[in-house]
Amino acid sequence: MRKPLAFLITMAGLTAALQAQSDTAARRSALLARAKALELTTPYVPPPGDPLEHHTAGYAKILCSAVFITGLDPDFAAENVGYFTSPYAERAKVAKPVIDRAREAVHITLPNGVTRTAKHLGDQGCVTLPVGRDSVYFTPTRVRSQLPDPSTEPWPMGDVLPGSPLPTEIDTANLRHAIDTAFEPDSGMTAAFVVTWKGRLIGERYGAGITMHTPLESWSMGKSLTATLMGILIKLGVYDLWQPAPIPEWQGRDDPRAKIRIADILRMSSGLRIRAPQDPDYDRLGPYPDHLYLYTAALTPSLRGYSAAAMAPGHRRSLSQHRPRPDQLPCAPRCREGRPRLLLVPAADAV
Repeated sequence: MRKPLAFLITMAGLTAALQAQSDTAARRSALLARAKALELTTPYVPPPGDPLEHHTAGYAKILCSAVFITGLDPDFAAENVGYFTSPYAERAKVAKPVIDRAREAVHITLPNGVTRTAKHLGDQGCVTLPVGRDSVYFTPTRVRSQLPDPSTEPWPMGDVLPGSPLPTEIDTANLRHAIDTAFEPDSGMTAAFVVTWKGRLIGERYGAGITMHTPLESWSMGKSLTATLMGILIKLGVYDLWQPAPIPEWQGRDDPRAKIRIADILRMSSGLRIRAPQDPDYDRLGPYPDHLYLYTAALTPSLRGYSAAAMAPGHRRSLSQHRPRPDQLPCAPRCREGRPRLLLVPAADAV
């Protein structure tokens, strides 16, 4: 009796698993069909260049920021930082990075002899240089903060925290436990953990060698900061939220990108064709993904016109499509206004 029962249970579980797979496949097919129905008939042009060169450009940029902005050891950074734009397996294919501390640059040579370089440009952070160039297409500018001394200002505009006890609603034991958990296990190498509650900083802890002033990679937090700066410019009357994106390369006759508005870009619904590894129809054997190219491509005049429209503005093909450029804005854990060490340079001005 037990064997038939076990068999029936096994078959029931297998049937349920197969049904779940079928439902997932059906949802995926419906999602792709909807996206395909919305696409324009514009041709797809993949990112130009050698994928390994792009991976290496990302590697150089990651190391440059880690060494010259965060202050990490180069070997530690090479082993632990930034696999997203420079996969670990790709790093093994190139020469050991050369750290030029005098010029604050990182050079990495590929097997074909090409060297990719990223250079620290002060308040503009680290920038990957185009192949064969030793400088960027814009003039680096020092950013002077107009804010008061942070040691005299309350958080979040400064570093001063209230001296009063935590609100009675806060369970301090659970708070300490949550912070302890954030740093476990040690192999997770948590760099910083900050807890806020109703506009008040109620807990923080930092890893070895990290302080509240240490700039760390922000990745997609840069989108929020970029949008905030754009909001300031709109308030000042420099731009209008609903105006066409001020990119000359998109304004040609019959160019569907001319309909893309600033608002469409800010909410990531520009309709630009940006293929990403996270896309449900992404082909890992296909060309280098556009999403990563927006990180690893050096700033050049031609980059402004990169990527054709895939859909009418207002539609989203993927999470990554045409996000604002400065995704790797270094930001201190407390991230006060006016304190980042990288100036956001609009691409139209930067190149």
